Amino acid sequence: MQLGIGAVSEITGASRRQLTYWHGAGLLIPSAKATGHRRYTFPDIVAAKTVVALRRQGCALQKIRKAVSYLRRHYPKNASADVLASLTLLTDGNVVYMRTDKDAIMEVVSKQTVLWVVNVGKLILEAKRDTDALPLPWTEHVTVRSRPYRLRVSRDVDDGGYAVQCVELPGAIEQGETAEEAIANGTAAIESVLDFMAKWARTRSSRSVGKHA
Repeated sequence: MQLGIGAVSEITGASRRQLTYWHGAGLLIPSAKATGHRRYTFPDIVAAKTVVALRRQGCALQKIRKAVSYLRRHYPKNASADVLASLTLLTDGNVVYMRTDKDAIMEVVSKQTVLWVVNVGKLILEAKRDTDALPLPWTEHVTVRSRPYRLRVSRDVDDGGYAVQCVELPGAIEQGETAEEAIANGTAAIESVLDFMAKWARTRSSRSVGKHA
């Protein structure tokens, strides 16, 4: 699964501006790219939700970096829901702990005072629930022939797949089995609409010249 910045913003509560800043700061760099745009994988979404949770507790970005780095390297991507629900991240920015049960804490770096606690298991389960449900539309920004266009992307929760429609050119409508495929098809649809409009304009112009000849 790969999602654009709009969908990730909706799921995580982080604004587009925050996600862009975190990318530039090297805190949260999207794992994939498609059609020249940033694409976020599921681990990226979990990491983003973790950043948001730590920021709400007042943790500074430079201290969050270590925690997020550890999380992305170690959280079990294929574990069961019961295992995921037991995970808790504890960090002071210099030391990262993963609490895996009520009685044990695994120390990762060294002994320090732990100041911030995040229930990672809960965030993972929330992220999976929200991404699986995704009926929400989001906007993808694409560039075609050096001009910016917006594609509204929505997920069909009944039949599966995704649909896109260009905001500036409503006639450019496409679908795809994945969001990436739908966006690529939507970009191609914009090209087709622009070609049609250019051809129509040339035809109209030639007819106008013929009338005044």
